[in-house]
Amino acid sequence: MLTDSQFATYHTEGFVVVPDVIPPADLALVRDDVETLFALDHPGRMLETDGTTVRGVHGCHQVSSLFDRLTRLPRLLGAAEQVLESKVYVYQSKVNAKLALRGDVWPWHQDYIFWEREDGMRTPRAMNIALFLDDATDFNGPLLFLPGSHLLGTVRTERRSAGDDWAANLKADLNYQLSPRQLASVAADLGIRAATGTAGSLLLFDPRLIHGSGTNMSPQDRRLLLITYNSVDNVPVPVPNPRPEFLVSTDTTALTAWEAGLGA
Repeated sequence: MLTDSQFATYHTEGFVVVPDVIPPADLALVRDDVETLFALDHPGRMLETDGTTVRGVHGCHQVSSLFDRLTRLPRLLGAAEQVLESKVYVYQSKVNAKLALRGDVWPWHQDYIFWEREDGMRTPRAMNIALFLDDATDFNGPLLFLPGSHLLGTVRTERRSAGDDWAANLKADLNYQLSPRQLASVAADLGIRAATGTAGSLLLFDPRLIHGSGTNMSPQDRRLLLITYNSVDNVPVPVPNPRPEFLVSTDTTALTAWEAGLGA
């Protein structure tokens, strides 16, 4: 559960970093599992434009029992239920790789507009909880936020490509990215802040918070594990041509806490 101060920061700034949540032994288990997933050839694994470097792996909780347990750890699940004031399920899970000297940009965007337009999510009653698998520094492509931008609501942007190319939204040219003019206007009022922290820390952020990240120009990886929790009262409505299961889970069963420990 979040402290009163952390809870208030999440709602006013749109994000909060909670330090040193996952102990080193458990973090080592997660990192080992991530390496296994990176090597696994499956539809949820996406590559950078060089065609060889892993950019991200999606649907992790659906293929890994360890990831499934991670989504139900009380420290994560309790925070999600506290913020969303309901039982929750896993809407998405993924690892964004951002590997040293090869990790590419994520343009400025809001998550919710993708879920609303592509998946039929009715309201932004969802949240992201990210686990730093490596130290996130100012130099290795950390997430950048416009603090408080979630309070602006959904910033309307035009779809950049036609058709049902869901894979385009997993690469460096997102469909619903902010224009330079939109970004300049909001950033002038709110500023830009980097979300940094030590490996094992958690980053919680609102799906309407405007964010992006630059290339990783450092010799250190910046791998980020992301779990999106959605309220069980906010199940998306059916849409034509739904995105794959590894991007939008159709299992909306409310999660129960895993009390036995990550390695059990």
